[in-house]
Amino acid sequence: MLMLVGLVAAGAPLPYTAVAVVPLLWSGFESVLAIRARSAGLTPTGSIVSSVVGLALVGVLTSVVLLEYVVYDTAKSLQDCTSGANTAVAMADCRSQYNHSLTSFLGGFLDAGR
Repeated sequence: MLMLVGLVAAGAPLPYTAVAVVPLLWSGFESVLAIRARSAGLTPTGSIVSSVVGLALVGVLTSVVLLEYVVYDTAKSLQDCTSGANTAVAMADCRSQYNHSLTSFLGGFLDAGR
């Protein structure tokens, strides 16, 4: 249930997606507790596997939410641009600007190692 709340909160506009981290971290904590309790008892392996899969999904979703803040300016400009775009051409232009700025951002990291 907490993972579902985190998933819904992750769909919020960009400054408010940070709220999704709280239920996701709580869900991850509960998953770890469930894994520890189930592995200590005589429970079927399938229930432990489902908790591990849930924990992996929580980790992926938390990473996706937090990675938006690594490229916050770029992601926020895409969000603002697409909310004001009325045509398919304007949407394509927004995506093009986003891809260009993301490439230049990642290119800066890739060129730094040389």
